[in-house]
Amino acid sequence: MNTSLTGVTGLKIRAGDGLQELGHPEMLSTPLFYLAEPGDRLCLMDTAYKFNVATYAPEVQDRWIYTYDYAPDESWTVYRQDLNGNSYRQDDYLFKERVYFRVCLRKMNGTEFEGSEDINRILSFEKVATPTPELKTWLRKEVERVKKRVLEVRGQDELAFALLTDSHYTVNGTWEDTSASIQQLHKEIGLDGIIHLGDFTDGMVTREVCRYYVEQVLSDLKKCGVPVWATIGNHDTNYFRNSPDDRFSIQEQCELYLGRDEPRYSITFDAQKLRFLFLDSFDPEETLRYGYNAACIQWLKEQLEHTPDGWQVVLYSHLPPTSRLQYWAKEMRGVEEIMGLLNQHADKILAFMNGHNHADLLDNEEGFPIISLVNSKCEAFTEYKAEGFITPHRKLGESSQEAFDVMLVNAEKRQIRFVRFGAGKDKIVAHGRAEWL
Repeated sequence: MNTSLTGVTGLKIRAGDGLQELGHPEMLSTPLFYLAEPGDRLCLMDTAYKFNVATYAPEVQDRWIYTYDYAPDESWTVYRQDLNGNSYRQDDYLFKERVYFRVCLRKMNGTEFEGSEDINRILSFEKVATPTPELKTWLRKEVERVKKRVLEVRGQDELAFALLTDSHYTVNGTWEDTSASIQQLHKEIGLDGIIHLGDFTDGMVTREVCRYYVEQVLSDLKKCGVPVWATIGNHDTNYFRNSPDDRFSIQEQCELYLGRDEPRYSITFDAQKLRFLFLDSFDPEETLRYGYNAACIQWLKEQLEHTPDGWQVVLYSHLPPTSRLQYWAKEMRGVEEIMGLLNQHADKILAFMNGHNHADLLDNEEGFPIISLVNSKCEAFTEYKAEGFITPHRKLGESSQEAFDVMLVNAEKRQIRFVRFGAGKDKIVAHGRAEWL
């Protein structure tokens, strides 16, 4: 079975560290990592070229999980130092073990690439047939546990949603387990929708690679066949690479992450008299990047004022509505305005939910509960957290690797139950407060 490759003209793989850099028109390289199993092979189809292979061991370093340290190229792998100027070849490359790889091509005559070359007409990646992976045993046990708990507490006609945040997709990371778990849970309990509160990736790669990863995450979630709603996170701008050309504009982010024209929107459930409001909370072009701009606050004002009496509202954002509930910014835009507006309409608000903090928190200091959700990515650093935040223990290969919620909403009772999948505790919103269970 041939697997299509993606090539970029002018892209070099550095022999020293396995990372990539542009500015080499005599080279064409794959910007993505590909997973090879024993027996897979790379075959040259055009002898006017030669190719070089860099391989990366699927090894996860503890510092990527337990400290604030993002892996280079968003890849939890270790470069095997096997690429150099003398390792170009024209004969087949047979993989003998499970590794990730990238490929660099050059012309035999040493001339530059024109930019129109199709790598798949030059080189083929032939994979042996592999069986469809089954859900891991420890994930299946966690699915059964969560399913049992949901069926015990779910009331008649209550809506069920998968709620996650900060997936920070990485190569050889945990996303595939997360998405497989959500898909299996949907088969078992029937979800009414999926909500992602932003930071789909680390935002540290080229815009083309970032788009590829985001589309993969969204495609996996959409396999459930239910609506997928999201908010835009600060990493979703893809500005951590410090390259202006790789940043996504607000319009591009709306198209990519939300499938919409605007960064804020509402979803209404008429039968339940329930409304979800999704807010935007980050703009890298502003002096105060974090917070809520005038357009967002005006839109929110109109939404709350036009929500009928007797209806309930749940708000979703990547950031909390107040600077005291996050670490990274001493000051946020629009805090006074948005908090005044929310407290004015607190009788309609079931809860405000956000990600960003990579930790759990229940806050009842305002006129409505504010809930911060821990990251779904397996990551558990304790630095850079505001007081009171809980960072649950995480470990690869067991249920604590994962962390997302099944959210059961009963608007009539003004109640939301949260059943945690993986690391962390269940919780409930009732009587205007959020409490741990």
